[in-house]
Amino acid sequence: MSRPEHLAPPEIFYSGEEAKKYATNSRMREIQTTLSERALQLLALPEDGCFLLDVGAGSGLSGECITEAGHYWTGCDISKDMLEVALEGGVE
Repeated sequence: MSRPEHLAPPEIFYSGEEAKKYATNSRMREIQTTLSERALQLLALPEDGCFLLDVGAGSGLSGECITEAGHYWTGCDISKDMLEVALEGGVE
């Protein structure tokens, strides 16, 4: 199965409209939350707060889990529109 970013530029799959749909889709939010929480469990990070890099941060859904777990993060993404949705959603 090919990944979208291998088939065309990110603007095709992650346009402003698609980015907003992704960030507000309840099923996508649930999946992303579950995966992020599990990843944090597997990392077994110290509780005093770590600084993490979220590569492929998209709209910041994983970052919400990272923050809720008491950690700090910086995110990057190939899609400018996804990052704009993150900023609109309050991600700093």
